[in-house]
Amino acid sequence: MLLKEHLGKTVSFSTNGERKDVCYLTRVDPLSGSVAKISEERAKRGFGIVANLDMHPVQDCQFCDYQRYTPKERIEHASGAISVPNKFPWEKHDWITIYPPFGAHKMFLSDLYFDDMERMIESSYELAFICAKDPEVISFMDFTNWGTFAGASQQHPHSQRRSITFVPDPKQAEELRHCRELFERYGRNPFDLLTEEERADGRRVIYDGRVFIASAFAPTCTNEVIVYPHDEIAHILQTHNGDRMSIMRPVLGIFPALFFYRGVTDLNIAVHQAPFREMDDARRYYRWHMHIYPRKPRLPIDRAGAEIGFDTNVIEALPETSAAALKRWYCERPREDMVARKEDGSPNPKLVDEFNKVMAVCR
Repeated sequence: MLLKEHLGKTVSFSTNGERKDVCYLTRVDPLSGSVAKISEERAKRGFGIVANLDMHPVQDCQFCDYQRYTPKERIEHASGAISVPNKFPWEKHDWITIYPPFGAHKMFLSDLYFDDMERMIESSYELAFICAKDPEVISFMDFTNWGTFAGASQQHPHSQRRSITFVPDPKQAEELRHCRELFERYGRNPFDLLTEEERADGRRVIYDGRVFIASAFAPTCTNEVIVYPHDEIAHILQTHNGDRMSIMRPVLGIFPALFFYRGVTDLNIAVHQAPFREMDDARRYYRWHMHIYPRKPRLPIDRAGAEIGFDTNVIEALPETSAAALKRWYCERPREDMVARKEDGSPNPKLVDEFNKVMAVCR
């Protein structure tokens, strides 16, 4: 069993004149060993969207006018994306990948379409290929920050791609170590074992086709989603063009689903893969995969003392609740009554309007 959960109960305390105790869950991430804590009392609370949806494109967007504001040498990808050198680099190879359209950039997660997925995956492949040829580079870092509360310094959609030199990053290194140990224990790829256990349970599975999409069992943050292919791929360089698009096409649905059904406006996307020198052997025990980390679009922030100081993730909603909503986006026609509501339970007019705009285009 990879999925480990412990049910605990607090000592009794008084509130509003009543004695009570509260049940809580402790879950261990099957791929990294990280810990998540879920208060059943907190999970019962309503989940509403409070972000400001009255967004307008910034004036004089530096990424829309990248030819004027960004440094050279730029890489013009065949997909239409543009990778430019980071003005403030902290790695040997350090790029910002900017996505079209230029002049009127996209604002919401619901604006994404298939060509955006293609630009994201193809530009990543091409930059990883460059890094792989440098003997000083250990591995590749690929992430996207969408929205201010996810750390995006520019409103224009973009990704950040970097080499990793000198020492491996701790997050991917710990995943690799943990997965290697599981492979030695069970004799099988942990991702295949995870798929079997999640299928048998069923409650966290969102989509199961060319790729596997599920709510993370022991999430880093509320509504976290994990995505990985069933094929034995430990690095993006082990894919072919047709493979990459068949992987990314189903992923498109998760972004409008998170936006409309869970009220997510800000998120981080992290793509994890094996180091270059290890990627062939890692096919046996690791998998190229994507973590989607929705962020709370308001104060107080969602990562505080427990998360930063003790690497213990305190989660506000059960992953099973999140998956049940997100799965419906894939399994049935999108429904207005499923659109995330405000914290008081009333409809969110701005989000409903945006939903109807998208549905009108899709008809």
